[in-house]
Amino acid sequence: MSVQFEDLFTQEISGVVDAVVTTNRSPDGSLTFHLVMGPADRPEECDRIEFALDPEHAASLFGATGGRQGPSLSTASPVPCRVGVELNCGSPARW
Repeated sequence: MSVQFEDLFTQEISGVVDAVVTTNRSPDGSLTFHLVMGPADRPEECDRIEFALDPEHAASLFGATGGRQGPSLSTASPVPCRVGVELNCGSPARW
């Protein structure tokens, strides 16, 4: 049984862990999310994930101003992004 691309958005991920997320919006409208996962008292062991949206894709998801005027996130169409991953801590079970 093959999984359709659209089905990936509705499947739960097993092993969800706690993280901290921050955002940065550039003057040109691009939006970057920074996720940090791991022990807060040992930041050198934390995994980091960053994903960035070009201005037009950020506007598509969140509206032109980044406020609540955009489409509902549950109905927004998928948009491309760039992703960076830095893995440092290994298994989440170590936390």
